[in-house]
Amino acid sequence: MHWQRTFLHPMLANFDAPSREECTAARPDSTTPQQALTLLNDPTFVEAARALAERVLALPADGRLEAAFLRVLTRPPEPREAESLRAFLAAQEAAYRERPADAGALVAVGLRPRPHDADPVTLAAWTAVARVLLNLNETIVRY
Repeated sequence: MHWQRTFLHPMLANFDAPSREECTAARPDSTTPQQALTLLNDPTFVEAARALAERVLALPADGRLEAAFLRVLTRPPEPREAESLRAFLAAQEAAYRERPADAGALVAVGLRPRPHDADPVTLAAWTAVARVLLNLNETIVRY
């Protein structure tokens, strides 16, 4: 990312980045709607979710959700979380099977090349799951 001292990138401004015109020892903490919109819509974060989905899809099918949880949250999912995300994954796969062009558009976001052997529908569905995990309150603001 290009960082210019006199122009703070809007994404960084949304997350309270200092201007770099002077030393900042402590940054303010805030949670705003702009941060949520940035995390959901900025191509960088969509691409990061796709990269996570690609990693998860390289694993055996029976442990993918648990592996994603461990990578993002460093804990296994609770039964209700796993059940909810499995239902979400199934719904996303069904939706993208009906609209494969939407799946192709989602997995084309960003500069990272898409693996040629990946099914765009499956990759898009897992990208949606990864976006959920990466946008959890526990992921973003809880320590």
